[in-house]
Amino acid sequence: MEKEELYELKYVLASYIYPRLKALKDMVDDKKAVTIPNFKNEEYFENKKVSFDLMSEFWSKKLEEMIFPFQYYSFTESFEDMDEEVLKEKIKKGLETFAKYYNDLWI
Repeated sequence: MEKEELYELKYVLASYIYPRLKALKDMVDDKKAVTIPNFKNEEYFENKKVSFDLMSEFWSKKLEEMIFPFQYYSFTESFEDMDEEVLKEKIKKGLETFAKYYNDLWI
């Protein structure tokens, strides 16, 4: 391991995580994921008929939230025009979602 990797570890980790989360989301969106996590206990599904399609849609949205901070740290120059407060909030939400669903990152 290079010492330089430790100076801004978030960028190193983001460059590894971003393409993999994106690939997982693409599989979910293309209906190529063999299975998805069981979200039946999520508040989002309260009073709704739970189906594979609805859970896939939910999972895709959660993956999109997770992807944002890693995309940002991989391509910061692409976000220069974004409002700083909006940026900070999206990064925070994405990392919280990543932590919440970390154990669900599988196919």
